[in-house]
Amino acid sequence: MARRPEATASPPTDRDAAAPNVVARVSQWADDHLRLVRNISTVMAVAGTLLLLRSVRMTSKFTSSSDIPVEFIRKNVKLRGRLRRITENGLEIEHIPITLPIISSWKKEPCGVLLVKLAGVELTETGKVWLQKELKPSQLLWFQLLGKENSVLFCYLLVNKKLT
Repeated sequence: MARRPEATASPPTDRDAAAPNVVARVSQWADDHLRLVRNISTVMAVAGTLLLLRSVRMTSKFTSSSDIPVEFIRKNVKLRGRLRRITENGLEIEHIPITLPIISSWKKEPCGVLLVKLAGVELTETGKVWLQKELKPSQLLWFQLLGKENSVLFCYLLVNKKLT
């Protein structure tokens, strides 16, 4: 009977040996510089969060009702603001956006107020006097967006009352 020829193992080529060597080198470098690798990933996570916040416009200051995205009204988002004055047309509120210390230091904010009407309330002169008694100028308050008609926002008004 004839013997089978034994298969001779071919020596590894330089290309096959180089691939594991590169992976091993990169792995070793990452182990040696673990703090740098962690810091880079942290910086990338923070940058991604900032981009996400900017894309959903939570850090934007709204100076007119047309600035507010339709999704905010559809989702009944609550916004923070400062009461500027009470008029016969409604409340004039300056929107205060979420501030990010790094960005807000060099970002110039536009000026303007939002005209807010209380949802389901027809403001009479007596009601206006009552609101002026209950709400102080420059008071911080929250308003929940319910709808928009022309330049007027219809909102629930949320006020923190201090108990004395």
